[in-house]
Amino acid sequence: MWRKIVFFCILLASYLFSAQLMVVQGNLASLVEVEGDYLKKNLEIVFPFSPLDGVVVSDTAYFATGNALLEYNLKSKEIIRSLKIPAKKLKWNDERLVVICEKEVLLLDPVSFKYSKISFQQSVSDVDFYEGYLLVSHGKYVSLTKNSEEIWKIEAEAEINKISVNKEKKAFAALTSDGTIFLVDLENVLAPKVVFFSKFEEAEDLEWIEDFLIVFFRNKVITMNAAKLTSPRAFKEYIASGNTTSVVKLQDSILFTKGNDLYRVGVFSLKKIGTAQRVFPVLAQGEMYTPGDLIWQLNLEAEVRSSPVIFENLLVVADVEGIVHAISMSGGKLWSYRTGFVITAPPRVFMERIYVTSWDNFLYAISQNGQLVWKIDLEADVSKPFEVNSYGIYLATDSGEVYFIDHDSSIVWRFKDEEWISTGVTVDENGVVYFGTSRSLYSLYSNGSLRWKTRTGYLLTMKPIIIDRYVITGSNSGWLLCVNRTNGNVVWKKKLPLSLNSQLSAFGDTVFVNAEDGIYSIDLSGNVKRIISASTPSPVAVSKEGYVYFVSEGVLYSFTLDGKRRWERKVGESTVEPVVGEERVVVVTRSGNLYCFFDSVHP
Repeated sequence: MWRKIVFFCILLASYLFSAQLMVVQGNLASLVEVEGDYLKKNLEIVFPFSPLDGVVVSDTAYFATGNALLEYNLKSKEIIRSLKIPAKKLKWNDERLVVICEKEVLLLDPVSFKYSKISFQQSVSDVDFYEGYLLVSHGKYVSLTKNSEEIWKIEAEAEINKISVNKEKKAFAALTSDGTIFLVDLENVLAPKVVFFSKFEEAEDLEWIEDFLIVFFRNKVITMNAAKLTSPRAFKEYIASGNTTSVVKLQDSILFTKGNDLYRVGVFSLKKIGTAQRVFPVLAQGEMYTPGDLIWQLNLEAEVRSSPVIFENLLVVADVEGIVHAISMSGGKLWSYRTGFVITAPPRVFMERIYVTSWDNFLYAISQNGQLVWKIDLEADVSKPFEVNSYGIYLATDSGEVYFIDHDSSIVWRFKDEEWISTGVTVDENGVVYFGTSRSLYSLYSNGSLRWKTRTGYLLTMKPIIIDRYVITGSNSGWLLCVNRTNGNVVWKKKLPLSLNSQLSAFGDTVFVNAEDGIYSIDLSGNVKRIISASTPSPVAVSKEGYVYFVSEGVLYSFTLDGKRRWERKVGESTVEPVVGEERVVVVTRSGNLYCFFDSVHP
């Protein structure tokens, strides 16, 4: 009898469950739509290979064959790309394909088909995901990793076969080969606590449904109420004969197979819904979006005057009540930290630290878990944008001093002149600092001494940007200024209908600025062109693919660089720049409404 393999793929996540089931017999497959407890066959496919595991994402499937990873187009029914690697298990997370290859975990970008890898000394059995971290079970260990580095690991008495994260409970469950289940509290992700462990004879697999841990045994299924992680208790028991061969979590239930039977189990019920001999899960998390689709929204319940910042899977935004909010890219609130007063400068993230300036005179360094690392009194407010690099933090206070502070909170140098500093600071690749004042554009050497000073005669209001050998800044009086960053000599200046909210952005060798009547582009020769007409638009964000984003009259717009409108979505008044991540565009309104939209990575 041919071996049957079943792949599950969630194509739509909603209260009414809808998914697809791919049943593979040798190299023969059929796609079956699952609606509630009913199955409907939609498509049959003959593969030129026999897959072991897979992930289906829209019309594309990724298959592990044991000696290769294959990208397969379900519409054209052909292999698009392949990698000769010993792929045995696949998972999908945050637009990445995670591939288990014996003693390695590969993190693959499905667009470029390139990957990074994490190596272990023992064979890897499972992976799961927790707010930007990767949990890996290998041998007797569970390791927490980030950016390919191991942060900690927990050792069990037997080899670990399965791990399952519950993000809402901030915990994970693990099952060892001898049937021991242990629960780990991740409230402080850097200091995990094993809060429960017990041995369950013939336990084969486990998965979460909200507060309930579903445990699969050889001839039964038990739902355990784990509202209290320290003392889970059996809630319901169901008879289901045979060995458990696969488990796939859906939104509010689980599909699993035993023997030749396919079941669906929830907290309060279990029902057989079909047949399948041997199963492997394929999970494509999240819905399939088109550019401009709203993924989630969140109300911060406070006014916001600074742009958010995205770092990997973390979104950070600060409000005028002095609160720093950390939000996952799936829209979940992670933590908040309260400073002493208003925040108007955008936060900065570097080396897993979040730096924030407040009108309470302090610079704060906060860990990615929301804990204060240190703070330093600058004796004046910092209301304007600042910079962070590998050397430290560069900022200007409202009293007119420029500071360079290292990552250990030591003041390396400070600079003060007679002119009031009116812009944020910018730092180049050599640590040279640039900023504008009420009458001049300044440049400081990396040691804090004056390099040059160019008199402008008017108040500069735009944080300088650096392109090639030029520094460009501007004023709400309408002048845009380009100077040679080596000597400060003026290269050109242009008059535009700029406003107090005008800011500069760059893409390649082109400068973009929001003016009273639209978006302008300026090349390095000073040629000016209005590419988009709009009424008092917000500052502009430009993605790496060359898409332009801004808010005008309460509507978020996306345009191409040549001024063609792509999509628009109503959001509300915003005076700050949208922020662009991988296939995500985030905008915050002045009233504190945070919106996350999908956008394609392809220009």
